[in-house]
Amino acid sequence: MISVIVPTRNEEQLLPRCLRSVRNQGVECEVIVADGASCDDTLAIAGEYADTVIPGERPNLPAQLNAGAAAAKGDVLLFLHADCYLAPGCLARIEDLPPDVAGGAFTMRLDGRRLAHRFLAAGGNAYCRLTGTLFGDRGMFLRASVFAQLGGFTDIPIMSDVDLSHRLRRAGRTVLLPGPVVSSARKFEGENPLRSLYLIFYALGAFRLGVDPEAIAGTYYRR
Repeated sequence: MISVIVPTRNEEQLLPRCLRSVRNQGVECEVIVADGASCDDTLAIAGEYADTVIPGERPNLPAQLNAGAAAAKGDVLLFLHADCYLAPGCLARIEDLPPDVAGGAFTMRLDGRRLAHRFLAAGGNAYCRLTGTLFGDRGMFLRASVFAQLGGFTDIPIMSDVDLSHRLRRAGRTVLLPGPVVSSARKFEGENPLRSLYLIFYALGAFRLGVDPEAIAGTYYRR
């Protein structure tokens, strides 16, 4: 069984779309919502769709994901952002994977209509294929036994997905499956696409060079 873990923080607008896309996959799965102190209707919406809802006292993405994984009963863990949704067939593709695959992610498409959104999504997919790096907005998944072996997500303010991705690659074979996972373009709205691209590559490069994640987050989120 696949356990789908969705971290939330004030996601009342996009969470229904996300959770419906999981429930409509036609595959037996467990849905867990791990919240980070939402103050809107997120928890009530989560209760309509999820098997388990884990309330949190403060937003902390790695801690929320680890809490969801600790409560999961599935053999495979899929971490899906609340502002994303799965295209039909995604969970079936995970079920069809051979046992030597430790984990992976899906290709991603942004839901915005600007040409820049298509460029950013295509460029990110190409980067994932070339480097083997997996990003959280692409629906990262891995076997529960491998997640436990790796010790879960590291509690850092940025790049916890990339950090786990690097460790996952050393644990076994990873794949980038056709999806897509459709992600909200909201984080790029009102911003020059070249600046968005610069910030992404800055964060990736700085993390690889060992820059303190607190410093990286300070620059990346100061948009």
